[in-house]
Amino acid sequence: MNKKSAFTLTEVLITMGVIGIISALTVPTLVSNYQRKALTVQLRKVVNDMSNAADMLMTEEGKAKFSATTGYNNLDNFVTNHFKILKTCDSNSTTGCFANEKYRSITGTVADATFSCGGNSYVLADSAAICLAKDDDGNVVVTTDTNGQEGPNIAGRDLFIFTLSAADGTPGFSGSSGDCTSNATGTGCYELLAGENNWTMNY
Repeated sequence: MNKKSAFTLTEVLITMGVIGIISALTVPTLVSNYQRKALTVQLRKVVNDMSNAADMLMTEEGKAKFSATTGYNNLDNFVTNHFKILKTCDSNSTTGCFANEKYRSITGTVADATFSCGGNSYVLADSAAICLAKDDDGNVVVTTDTNGQEGPNIAGRDLFIFTLSAADGTPGFSGSSGDCTSNATGTGCYELLAGENNWTMNY
């Protein structure tokens, strides 16, 4: 008579318990890493699209400088003529474009107020929200929430600030470096991510 061996119910339950504990420890980390990579890819896309649009505009108008183009002098036309727009929010309110709540820093500091844009803000076809303005040097400052109103609405995760050079439209830093992890405005985060960390969100 052949004797068949099998796992007992106790052994199966213990094995399932061990698998459950391992999953509980590793899955959140995997999900967090995936989200960071996805947000980084989205930021790179926004930066590249903005820079390419500036370059295309200079080519179309035969200008050697971005600051000499019509789009530079009218940023609303620059956006509407070179991007597919899903939604436009006027200067009175960014509701529907950027987060309705106050942005937070990575360390938990909450912004003094909800985000406001000096002019119109937009939601692009890839769901990124953008706001354009000019700094004292004439560069175009782009504030973007890479996934619009969706969370996490944290500076350095989905909220960033970068510039387009007035000279040639190339992307650069916002000019004022800051501690990315402790401020809720996104200042210094693009510089840290694209400059120092080689597009790795390990902060």
